[in-house]
Amino acid sequence: MAALGYIEGDEICIRAVIVCYGTYAEPEICAAIEEEINGMWNTPLVVWEHAGRLYKVRFEIRAACRSVEEARESLGSNTSPLYNYVRIEEKNSVERSMMGRGLGQNSGHWLRSDELGKSTTAAHEFGHALGLPHPHRLDYRGTGYPPIMAPRGTLVDAEYQWNPQARAGEFGGTMKPVHRRVSADEVREVLNRAVWNGSNFIIGEISNTFYSLTGHEE
Repeated sequence: MAALGYIEGDEICIRAVIVCYGTYAEPEICAAIEEEINGMWNTPLVVWEHAGRLYKVRFEIRAACRSVEEARESLGSNTSPLYNYVRIEEKNSVERSMMGRGLGQNSGHWLRSDELGKSTTAAHEFGHALGLPHPHRLDYRGTGYPPIMAPRGTLVDAEYQWNPQARAGEFGGTMKPVHRRVSADEVREVLNRAVWNGSNFIIGEISNTFYSLTGHEE
């Protein structure tokens, strides 16, 4: 997902618009996605230094529903990193929500079955779209909440597992995604990857890929 960062007073405001289209691109889901991403990414209090000054970091993400035809037309002419396009369906060919075929892309295919806006999936995919990979570390026992970019299968303390009674790594003994949280280090990594062009920060890239019903690129 592409985004733009603006310096406004003593803040760096990171803005992005998620254009949702597809069978399940409905106002209720769009509102839930918007609330989840803003809520989770604004939770850590992060201060960032730029050009010798310190700025607080704030995310301002908006989600909007469009028809398939409207999204295709808009996507075809988009030249701004501010706009992102996500198709929302029940399932796809890779059986998971995704943002493009690589990191930092502004196009994706998300699944309603991932409980968008309720499970941390939207906030996790947003992180991929900002250029963040899964961490190399896959064992967060003893550290509290796992980070938002932790993948399924990560080892965590018992209270963050699918089944708190299960042995670590066995069935039910891995991270339940709803327990992920955005860390301050993850916000800093996003800004480390950003490019300053003299007036704002450019985050991610413009892939402008249109996805079919089943998640294939068109």
